[in-house]
Amino acid sequence: MTAVLEARGVTKTFAGITALSSVSLEVQPGERVGLIGPNGAGKTTFFNCLLGVLAPDRGTVLLEGDDVSDLPVHVRSRRGIGRTFQRIELFGESTVREHLLIAERVRRGDGSLWRDLLGRGRPRADELEACDEVLELLGLARLADEPIEHLSLGQGRLVEVGRALMTRPKLLLLDEPSSGLDRRETADLAATLRTVQDEQGFAILLVEHDVELVSSFTERSYVLDFGSLIAEGPTHEVLASAAVREAYLGPEVDAP
Repeated sequence: MTAVLEARGVTKTFAGITALSSVSLEVQPGERVGLIGPNGAGKTTFFNCLLGVLAPDRGTVLLEGDDVSDLPVHVRSRRGIGRTFQRIELFGESTVREHLLIAERVRRGDGSLWRDLLGRGRPRADELEACDEVLELLGLARLADEPIEHLSLGQGRLVEVGRALMTRPKLLLLDEPSSGLDRRETADLAATLRTVQDEQGFAILLVEHDVELVSSFTERSYVLDFGSLIAEGPTHEVLASAAVREAYLGPEVDAP
């Protein structure tokens, strides 16, 4: 089976400092894969290399077997990579539906977005239908006409997921989706993501500090530390490894 995502030997340096050192990773269709590591491990840099926000110094990114390493961000998005952000990137005065509508028009790339920004474009019936389908799937239909500023943080996270789903992703990159959420909100978000993934069949690559969420949500995981992979495999085995515990907690010190 061809991997939906395959990164081969991705390396990135900044001013002589190695942020990523020959990192390789793959995600199969329909999988939920974790990417974890302490602060400064290189997780966000790796995400940005996958998306095309950063160009790696060396390495290759393949999407369903096709080399997308030289493609810009918007083309990779249209080829099937969706993303959410650690810090919510939403517009306070726009409604929930408007966020999804803009994402739909960006996906189509037919110029409707610019007409909309100029106040000359009205949503077509098929655009509204696509938005409402995702809103219903995420349980946001009743909030469709609410401004983003009226939503809770957990609801805002779902709007970000909805915006990513409008791109019809084959792979959804989730960057710290539990950031700022309490345990109940995190559990609700994870349950919604499972339901939507079962419905649509995309794969998920999750960057997350919440080890409990990674443990309960992902099937396999990779661990970065100082830009290098130090562990990979089934999530429960990875989280139990001594190397991973040391990366998070530091080397064990003998009691006095």
